[in-house]
This record gives sequence, C-alpha cells and structure tokens, in this order.
Amino acid sequence: MTKNDRRITIPELLIIALLSVGAAYLIQNHQSLSSEFREAPPPALAPETVRTEEADPAVIDWNSDMIYTELCRGIEAIEETITFPYDCTGEIFDVFHEVLADHPEYFWLTGSGSYTRKTSENGITVLFTPKILLPPEEVKARRAALETRVDDILVRAEAYGTIYDRLLFLHDLLVDDTEYDTVTAAMMFEDAMNDEISRSTGAYGCLVDRRAVCSGYAAAFQLLVQRLGIPCARVQGTETKTGAPHEWNIVELDGEWYHIDVTWDDPVFSGDPAEGYCSYDYFCVPTDEIAQTHVFEHDAIPPCTADTYGYYGINGLTLDSYDPAAADALISRQVGLDCIRLKFQDEDALAPAVEDLIERRRIFEIPAVKALNVRSLRYSTSEMGTLTVWLLP
Repeated sequence: MTKNDRRITIPELLIIALLSVGAAYLIQNHQSLSSEFREAPPPALAPETVRTEEADPAVIDWNSDMIYTELCRGIEAIEETITFPYDCTGEIFDVFHEVLADHPEYFWLTGSGSYTRKTSENGITVLFTPKILLPPEEVKARRAALETRVDDILVRAEAYGTIYDRLLFLHDLLVDDTEYDTVTAAMMFEDAMNDEISRSTGAYGCLVDRRAVCSGYAAAFQLLVQRLGIPCARVQGTETKTGAPHEWNIVELDGEWYHIDVTWDDPVFSGDPAEGYCSYDYFCVPTDEIAQTHVFEHDAIPPCTADTYGYYGINGLTLDSYDPAAADALISRQVGLDCIRLKFQDEDALAPAVEDLIERRRIFEIPAVKALNVRSLRYSTSEMGTLTVWLLP
C-alpha cells in the first residue's frame, strides 16, 4: 500500500497482505464488474416485442438493452429464473455483468449463473438463473436494512452545499465507519463463495455490517454517489508493486472524471495515531497520479486528466518542489489541527522536505510550532508525495 509509516509493525504488514488477498478473490469470482459507462434503461418495464413485416411472427427482434431491462426487472423481483423469449445466449452473461457493475445494491447475487436454451415450434426461449446465496425473505430483510442505512447517510450528505463536499463527506464516513475485514480476506482463497464472503465484498457488508474488503468499499461508495445523482463506477486493476488485484472508483464532476480509492485512504495498517484520521492521497486524482501505484486498462474507462478537485490542491497544501519558506507557511497555517499535511509532485520532490523538516528537526524551529513547546512528532510519507505530521505532547 501507500503508507510508509516509520512505526509499522508485523501485524500491520499482515493486514497489508490481506488487503491484496481480498481483492484477488473478488476479481477471480466476479470476472466482469467494470462498468461500460452506459446509461441503463428503466428496469421496471418489460421489453417490447418488435417485429418486421416479413419476419417470422415467432422471432423477436431483440437487443442488449432489452436483456438489460429484463434482467433488472427479474433481479428486483428476486426471481429464481428470468425468461427471455429469444436466443440471447451469446450476450446474456456480458449484459448480466454490466447490470452488476451498474447496480451495487444487488448484493445478494454472486456474479455467476446458468441458463437453459429451449427450442419449440414457437421459437427459442432462454431461462437464465442467477446464483443467489440467500432465501427471498432474507434478501428482502437485508435490502430494507441497506436502504435504511443509505437513506440516513444521504440525508446527512445532502446537508452539504456542494457536490465536492458531499463526496468528501461520503469518503470520510466510509473511512471512519468501516473496518477492513481481515478475517474474511484471510479465508477467501480457502472457501467457496459463501454468505460471509459475499457480505464483505459488497455494499451491504460495508454499510450495514461496517466491515468490508476493497470491493465492498468501492460498491458502497458507488451506491451512495449514484443515489446523489453523480455518475460513478468501479474500476478493477492491480497494485503496481505487488501485482495484487484491487478495486476502486471513478466519479464525474463538472464533466471531468476522477479516481477515488476509499480503501487506500483508510489508514487501517499504518498505525496513524489520531482517531478519525484518514488520508486524501486518492481523493479525486487524475490517472497520471493514481497510475504511480495502480495498474489498469486506461482505455477501459473515461479519461481522467483534470486535477481541479484534488483534496490537497483545493486546500492549498501543494508544493511543486521543496521551498523551506513556503513549507513553513503551510505548516504554520495548520498548527492546531489534528495533523499537518503537505503534498509534493512525487517522492523525489518530497525527499528534501523530509530530510530538512524531520531528520534535521527543523520543523521545531518554525515559530508557530515552537510556540507549542513540543519536542516530538510522528510522521508518515506516501508514494503519492505526501507528508503527514502529528505533533505530540
């Protein structure tokens, strides 16, 4: 992961490994969850039968939107089998995975299923059976619990005046309220998909159980952001250093797309001392930044080139290179907050700041810091070029 905390322990390293394990299991068992960024048709309507004058009356002129619509209708109704009066066997699984990518609220589906193709004198019928882990009554009960939790969060989010502040609230809430599920992550490659694993990899586990792996964080964030009317999708990729699979989000703000990785902004393994602390290294960042630590198919998602809404930029905490006077000013402005944050272009630009402020202890000579009469600190750095400092009594 990204934190290079100077007091990381062996248990914390174990958690880092489990983060990768959880992502790997999800991507192996849900093969095509990346959104096509298409606008979904309304799920409640049954597909219309379209015929041409010269066509056989029993043959339906169908398309993928009709499959999408009917899948949504059947899933919403928790139908055991969804019937298609046309031969869609070549597309059914692709469209099914598009539905799952666009609808994180369908937490009761495993991502797999089967179909039966029947031929009669009236034509071809396809019976599609998505795999469901729960009985219908349990699905209904959990859906109600999820919707209650979502509604509560959205009321609080909508109290903020701007889209940016609403996204920031959702990001911080998931970081603060969610415990990374190391227990489930450890068992994922040993057990087949079961209820416990399904919960941890989906929005329900993150929002209701408040425990999740990376896919659960991403699904929950997508669900909440979509309910605010903001385009949002999940992205699958791998970690640059280890090659381990991982999942995060992209969102659209003012016509521009940005990456947000809530999981990696949750300092579950860094031992950071402040209660409620979270990172913003991966909040509304462009592709060229996140590509330092994440690998993915750039052509599979919309271009993410803007940096307008990056946390550090909006809050005036960025420095292209280390300038002692400029750094002193930014540090002085943050004295009295929970922590002090600085962001540089990359690790190379960050290195002189660490050497001067931390290793030479010059930070204690800055007048605003000196006035606090503190002589100890804790700090962490990241691959994204950020320095976080806690001044300790």
